[in-house]
Amino acid sequence: MRIRALIFTLVFTGHAAAQDADELRIAREILTELQPLSFEKKREYCGYIGYNEEGVLIASRPVSGTLDGCSAPFPRNLAITASYHTHGDFDHGYFNEVPSDIDMEGDKQFYMNGYVATPGGRLWYIDTQIMVARQICGISCLPVAAGFRKGGMGDVAESYSYDALLDKLRD
Repeated sequence: MRIRALIFTLVFTGHAAAQDADELRIAREILTELQPLSFEKKREYCGYIGYNEEGVLIASRPVSGTLDGCSAPFPRNLAITASYHTHGDFDHGYFNEVPSDIDMEGDKQFYMNGYVATPGGRLWYIDTQIMVARQICGISCLPVAAGFRKGGMGDVAESYSYDALLDKLRD
C-alpha cells in the first residue's frame, strides 16, 4: 500500500511541478512581451494561462484594460489554470509595485492563481489556496518602466499574506 501511495505522490506531484514550471515560463514570456506596451499605453493588459483543446499549456490573447484595472472574458476553448496581468506604467498616485487586494480577491473568486508584472519589473505569483502573494523575481527581472523609481512607494516585501497586503495598501 505504501508503494502505491509513493508512486501516486511521485507521479502527480511531478506532473504538478512540471505544469507549474511551464505555467511560470509562459507567464514570464507573455508579461515580458506586454510590459513595454503596458508602459507606452499607460494601461493594464490581462489574460489567462491554460490548456487548449490539444492539451497544450498556452497564454490567451491579452486584453487591454484601463490605468488601474483589467477584465478579460473567459476563453471558451481554454481550461484555465491562472490569470496574468501587467500593472501599467509607474504612477506615483497608485501603489502598483505589489498585487492589489482586488487582484487576489478576483483570482480567489474564480479558483485560480495569478501572475502580476509591475512597472519596476517585478513578477509576483498569487497563490489563492493560502492567499499569499510572493515575488518570483524582484526589480528588473522583467522590463522596467522608464519613470520607475526604486523605493518611490516605500519598501516592498518578498511576500504578503492577504491581510498584510491590506495593511500595506492602507498605509
